[in-house]
Amino acid sequence: MTAGGLADLPLVDVRARLATNPRGGPAATVPLARKRGVVVHYHGPAIPAERDELDVLQAAARYHVTRDWDEHPGNGTRLAGDGLMYHLAIGRAGTLYWCRDVEAVLWHCGAWPVNAEALAVLVLVGGEQHATAAQLAALRRVCDTWRARGHGRAVWGHQELQPTSCPGTLMADFVLPYREGRPIGMAYGHFFAETGHFVGGAFWEYWQRHGGLMIFGYPLTEEHVEDGRTVQYFERAVFEWWPENDPPYQVLLRRLGAAALAARG
Repeated sequence: MTAGGLADLPLVDVRARLATNPRGGPAATVPLARKRGVVVHYHGPAIPAERDELDVLQAAARYHVTRDWDEHPGNGTRLAGDGLMYHLAIGRAGTLYWCRDVEAVLWHCGAWPVNAEALAVLVLVGGEQHATAAQLAALRRVCDTWRARGHGRAVWGHQELQPTSCPGTLMADFVLPYREGRPIGMAYGHFFAETGHFVGGAFWEYWQRHGGLMIFGYPLTEEHVEDGRTVQYFERAVFEWWPENDPPYQVLLRRLGAAALAARG
């Protein structure tokens, strides 16, 4: 099995690190040519910023291989899952985790033939949390790539296929604007036409609360990853995301003066 229509993306293969159940279901595959559409999911409960993302995926996989997926509980039968029910997951820095073979049939959205044919994508946010700009950009790249490879045009939120709160804030932040051709993430951030860049999530909150345009100036880049850390450049500052810190110290400003002095020796 392969990553199929997503082989060109920078996938981090974690399939071998996630729990599986050889006696579980659906234990089926369909040819890549039959795959159509994308279903966007969220984690459910909010994810603490300090929680390791692989640990979140491992816990979700353990839950999925022990959960009873029987649609008629109480009938004396039990249907355990064969593994994590998402093909891909997207971390806060935009990391694309490859969780299941793309051809796998998964019990992820409670609807057929979508369970069999759609690509299931989990964005690692939950509750009222909003996806970072890096997550939204990665999700857009996945959807664009999947559609460009001929796998249909449909992009759904889980709640559009089955009554559920999933995918939470991603309906307004991604699913609806993506389908309508509107800017992504505008529900939780601001696009600066002056420089052509978007500030979202925790960086947007920090920018607003600590002086805004007068102190930091306009954004000069999108969120991106440098040396394993999410950063964004502004005219007079560089924001860094430190998820391992306790609030309110998860957004920090780069020590530009110390860096400049060190560069001068």
